[in-house]
Amino acid sequence: MPYRQVATRELAKLLGVLSNPYRIRILEELRSGELRVGEIQERVGLRPATVSQHLAVLRAHQVISERREGRNVYYHLNNPELAHWLADGLNFVIPEAKESRKVRSAIRAAKELWLADEEE
Repeated sequence: MPYRQVATRELAKLLGVLSNPYRIRILEELRSGELRVGEIQERVGLRPATVSQHLAVLRAHQVISERREGRNVYYHLNNPELAHWLADGLNFVIPEAKESRKVRSAIRAAKELWLADEEE
């Protein structure tokens, strides 16, 4: 199989994993380091079963890894650069005209928050 086909197929798989807004939220929460499952649940505001399903997808595609310490399970990004890539991806979001100002403002605020987390 030619290398470009392999590369594009693998990138499409990653984009498929990232195509869920809750998974992106989870990855952005993990931007600043490891979090316990309960912390992730609190931050993204989802039920435990839903968070577990999203974490399983991210783990299966080797986007995140887990570390166990007693009864606690901690998750972290395998490649923290992915969080930067996601923040940069906001530059390519083009809102619909009727929601333009509101969406641009939300995108700007999210990007500022995500980038501020890096500085801490």
